[in-house]
This record gives sequence, C-alpha cells and structure tokens, in this order.
Amino acid sequence: MKRFDKKGMLIIPNPMQKKALEHPKVYVIRELFCPNGHDLVSDRAVFGDYCGIVIKARQGGREGLVALSPLYGEKSRVAIDIELVSGETLEILCPHCDIELPVYSHCGCGADLVAFFLAPEPDFANCIGVCNRVDCINAQIIKSGELVSLAMIDAL
Repeated sequence: MKRFDKKGMLIIPNPMQKKALEHPKVYVIRELFCPNGHDLVSDRAVFGDYCGIVIKARQGGREGLVALSPLYGEKSRVAIDIELVSGETLEILCPHCDIELPVYSHCGCGADLVAFFLAPEPDFANCIGVCNRVDCINAQIIKSGELVSLAMIDAL
C-alpha cells in the first residue's frame, strides 16, 4: 500500500470507503431477558431475517407492544396498539409477566437506560441498556462488565 499520493500527501485509509463496507460485521441480539427470565426475542416481529425484541410500553393510561430491531446500532421499531409520542418517556415492561424492567443508568437526554439482560439470570454486568425516551437513540451493551461500542463489534 502506498504511503503518499502524487502530491506528497500522506494517505490515510478512510474506513467508510466501499471496500470497508462490503462485509460489515453486525451484532445480532438472539436472546434477551426480563428480570424474571422471560425471553423478549420473538418471531412475532421480524427485522430482515432476524426475530425482533418485543416489549410492552406504557405511558399514562395507554399501553401496547413495541418491537425493536435486534441489530445493534439499527434504531428501527414498530409500535402496536400504542402511539409513540416523540420526547415522551415510557415505562418498559415484560410482555409476558408485566414486570417493569429495571433502570441501568441515567441517559444523557435526562431519561433512563432500561436494562435488558443477556442471560435468564439478571446481571447488570451483562445487559443492554436502552433509553426509555421515544426517539432517543442511546443504547449500550455491557458485556462482562465492559461497555461494547459499535467500533468494537469486530472484536466480539
């Protein structure tokens, strides 16, 4: 690989070039649990070839199901029986047992990151935090106690 171009400028590879994007790695959530051990991944909602994450959302007297994309970094969602109002904060519950999912941390937007667990036994060192504010895109994966960023997906 050349280090300098015709003008003598240093060549710095651009990670966003087509060549780098031909085979991107994605992190797919295949199992995700409430504190009582119910699996939240369901074939009731499918995103591409992957089963979605189905949760119950409540705000005031309204409640309904929301399906989230299982692809880390993709923010697609489908609301069923509830209208999602931009900026509102929601109670997030398990659709099987109606337990409210616990707060993992506070979000930078002022709402809370709600914990979804990577194993049937609740463990905040192995969870996914998703903001409970409609239209906030903040989400985090905590694996073995360490934050996993999108840039680290290749290492998993």
